[in-house]
Amino acid sequence: MDSILHNLPFYSHVRQTRPLQPLSFGNKLNLINLVDRYSPEFSAGSLSLFHRLYFNGHLQTVAAALKTFQDVDQVYYKRMVLNLADGGEATADFRVKPWNMETENDKTPDYIPSNQTKKLQPRYRFFTPEELKNLGTKDSKPMLIVLHGLTGGSHEAYVRSLVNKMTTKFEFEACVLNSRGCSESCITTPQLYNGVWTDDIRHFVKKLRTMFPNRKFYLVGFSLGASIATNYLGQEGEDTDIECAAILANPWDLCNASYYMNRSFIGRYLYGGHFAQSLVKLLTDNLEVLKRDPYMAKLYAEKLDSVKSVEEFDNWFTSRMFGFNGSYEYYRYGTSSNRIPLIRTPTLALSASDDPIVGQESLPHREIEGNPYMLLVESSKGGHVAWFDANGERWYEDPLCRFFSAFHTEISAKGLTADLDSVTLPHKNKFNGDRLVDATVRSY
Repeated sequence: MDSILHNLPFYSHVRQTRPLQPLSFGNKLNLINLVDRYSPEFSAGSLSLFHRLYFNGHLQTVAAALKTFQDVDQVYYKRMVLNLADGGEATADFRVKPWNMETENDKTPDYIPSNQTKKLQPRYRFFTPEELKNLGTKDSKPMLIVLHGLTGGSHEAYVRSLVNKMTTKFEFEACVLNSRGCSESCITTPQLYNGVWTDDIRHFVKKLRTMFPNRKFYLVGFSLGASIATNYLGQEGEDTDIECAAILANPWDLCNASYYMNRSFIGRYLYGGHFAQSLVKLLTDNLEVLKRDPYMAKLYAEKLDSVKSVEEFDNWFTSRMFGFNGSYEYYRYGTSSNRIPLIRTPTLALSASDDPIVGQESLPHREIEGNPYMLLVESSKGGHVAWFDANGERWYEDPLCRFFSAFHTEISAKGLTADLDSVTLPHKNKFNGDRLVDATVRSY
């Protein structure tokens, strides 16, 4: 019966890539039996009925792009501005209770920081300085930190739905780090972000630790945010302040992901064209500040109007902005599977075999087999950051929330430690501990 269901177009089945030596905590629990016990949808060989209209990766992905889900998961956020070491600013949005319930008759004008003047979306406000002072007084619940995908932000449907479920059903707090220039944030230096720029998430986690000295942190990255999260976890290694992480729809090999997307007509013109337009808009929305770098200003004047693909954008702008000579030099350096061997954070990776944007050719099976801290769950269907089940819900959400909740209650809250005597950790290699710092040598 299972073999018949595996071949039906509406069913998705799961296979796992497990470490050869799974890591146990307190000599009894590991990621595999934690999944089997609390999130059986992720168990090896499990079957799930997916949406009948979205029966392949393209339809799943297009549905995720077109459906805004504005009538559901109406999360309210308050925004913190992060002053970064290089002089730039980033923003982080914290899920809060709806303020119209708390201050229904409040007509006081919203607080607006001096450098962040773009109008925010509905259900957003900035924290006032007084609110920020008191934010760290609530330090009991675990906190989920979310990294969004390319040109996304805390407003994205896949972010809101996870944040909403994690905070309403599983007693977590949640916040989202917006990449520079994203989600109506203003940049203050001529720099955006890329898949291996990890200084902003590093700064944010350290900031959170000073605010919440006792809180347990959990990390989720989607798509390009998954690349950033993986690179960050590998660079942090044993110094990690993250209890457990999930990596979803990661372009594990940026070179291969670029080749894969540009290989087909749909990939090149539908997905690639959409992403390229979003990137160009992000750049043009912040052009006056970005042009403060005279070297980049010349490139913007010469190349901006001709960019038609993500690779062209990365070749002329992203790579040069961060000191690389071209797109594929950046892609090879930024490939996050390079940094798997030094990850010392329990990490669940989730990918879809029919992902039409990053593909499955570069899934890091061997690297994950060698790292006892990791587990790869590969669904046969799901597209790119979609995974719509038969009810139109995101298939991964509830089991992922249950997985984090179980890890927290069964391992972190009980103070269980990893049993390192029973495993062999992977060796270091020259790609592992590096960080992309001092983005350029040019003075602004």
